[in-house]
Amino acid sequence: MTSDSDYVHAIVNFQLSYQIVDSLIWLGIRDLINDVRKKKLKLRPITYLSGSQNSGSDIPFGYIWSPHLVPKPKDWGPKVDVVGFCFLDLASNYDPPEALVKWLKAGPKPIYIGFGSLPVQEPEKMTQTIVEALRKTGQRGIINKGWGGLGNLAEPVDYVYLLDNVPHDWLFLQCASVVHHGGAGTTAAGLKAACPTTIVPFFGDQPFWGERVHARGVGPAPIPIDEFSLPKLVAAIEFMLDPKVKERAIELAKQMENEDGVEGAVKAFFKHLPRKKLVTEQEPGPSTFFSLGRCFGCS
Repeated sequence: MTSDSDYVHAIVNFQLSYQIVDSLIWLGIRDLINDVRKKKLKLRPITYLSGSQNSGSDIPFGYIWSPHLVPKPKDWGPKVDVVGFCFLDLASNYDPPEALVKWLKAGPKPIYIGFGSLPVQEPEKMTQTIVEALRKTGQRGIINKGWGGLGNLAEPVDYVYLLDNVPHDWLFLQCASVVHHGGAGTTAAGLKAACPTTIVPFFGDQPFWGERVHARGVGPAPIPIDEFSLPKLVAAIEFMLDPKVKERAIELAKQMENEDGVEGAVKAFFKHLPRKKLVTEQEPGPSTFFSLGRCFGCS
């Protein structure tokens, strides 16, 4: 990730984070990069000390997120582009089960709660917390069972629907708000659907997305998974029920409507591609790579 003075690195949260993370990443991929350079490109290998410094070089970078959620920092130069999120259209080919459609029509829009493929240490306890929070706030909820084993109820509850995987671009349009782990793709899908969002980060870049959602005013402060509790979930749901939060979510979704991450990435690629002459330079570091960053996101 390109260093800047506005944000710390998305994976770690302290000063000098960019230099440290870049060095660790380079340590892990150095052999792979040098193997390609020597065997395919016929270039000299990059040394350990110079490798991690290439992130600040003349290499163009493109970041696939919305500039309305994470604006381009002032100290990123002209060779860094923020092109917008990319989305797959899965909703157009999705046929929802009749039971789900019937349940959705039977009441107001529900709150989606799910953590995808991430493991949950005490799934039964978390399920009870979710159900009780919905009861206390008078909301209906969809619990995505995911890989964490959520949704094991002693007896059915009429205001809770248990769900396996459903395309987010279809499901989130049926929801009033969403609670999830904060993967970049899931975050983007919820915001595109104008859903107020609570992020419960587990690791990696997820706290970063939680902070950005909160800073944009479309969700409460993130709740780290080890701090997840009934009072905090109730407070988060009440925050998302505020009409002003919904208004801000609608405003952000409208801004994102005009973004096309795929088109933006292609345009950025050709903008930085040398047109007159494509020459492989015998330099310690590559000079014509174009990197697309999604902030190491888990969707």
